[in-house]
Amino acid sequence: MDVVVYFSSLQKQTPSRKIDVLAAFAEGARRCGANVTIQTKNEILPARLAVILGWPSPLQDGPNIRLRAAVVKQQKKTNGHVMAIDASTFKFHDNEGKYLRYSLGGVFYDTSEYANKFSTPERWNHISQDLGLAMKPWRFEGDHILLLMQRDGGWSMKGLNPILWAMQKYHEIRRYSELPIVVRPHPGKTIDLSVLEQLPGVVISDSKRVSITQDLERARAAFVFNSSSGVASILEGVPLIVDDQSSVCWHVAHHDMAGLLAPSTFNREQWIWDLAACHWSDEESSRGLIYRKFEPYLN
Repeated sequence: MDVVVYFSSLQKQTPSRKIDVLAAFAEGARRCGANVTIQTKNEILPARLAVILGWPSPLQDGPNIRLRAAVVKQQKKTNGHVMAIDASTFKFHDNEGKYLRYSLGGVFYDTSEYANKFSTPERWNHISQDLGLAMKPWRFEGDHILLLMQRDGGWSMKGLNPILWAMQKYHEIRRYSELPIVVRPHPGKTIDLSVLEQLPGVVISDSKRVSITQDLERARAAFVFNSSSGVASILEGVPLIVDDQSSVCWHVAHHDMAGLLAPSTFNREQWIWDLAACHWSDEESSRGLIYRKFEPYLN
């Protein structure tokens, strides 16, 4: 088998955008001449390429999560490949998720293959015009510091509790700055923030109603562990401090508290060209453009 597309990597296989995403890739691979099977059962099939939506998280469980983990393990054992489909890093400006990320071997930017190195500007030009995105000049002043929190249990936190992370950042920041700290919780999942609300100088953003660009509007700097929300900060010109080197923002962000004190001067041009080259629409996927781009890496 050339390609197995795992509908069973989803929690539900009822009609949805997620099903459409996987079906579009299957159609595109077939158009390129690949022998493709769509797997709806919780069983692993041998293949050169296994395609799953998402990635197994060590803090989540369920039949589809266990299947993802088993697929990854089996593909490694047989020297096959796993393609992961993940959310857009531009989702703060792409509410419908028109563009998604595709990678081989994982979902971490520093260890997975995105077939995007040394990209040219055409892809960024296309996506930025389509979504109305722009790269703003670096900003060197602001009246608050923004903490960009992530969901609890997601793979990108690598097992770290987001509340403990925010507490640690708070105490580190207070050694360098007395600016108000705005905590922006992940808008997709409610967690108990009472311990953060009690800290002096902390304001909790209503992230379900206030956009991330609004929270960044007067920010002096932003902090994140490893989340695509950091991309919004970089594009808005707000200096970003990143903890995890797997972040897509690692090469255009500070990695310690120097980001609070020194202005950012990172060159973002090649970075954004490469990042945009990771993103594809369902229509492009169904035409086989993604499969064709990654096919040389499947040998």
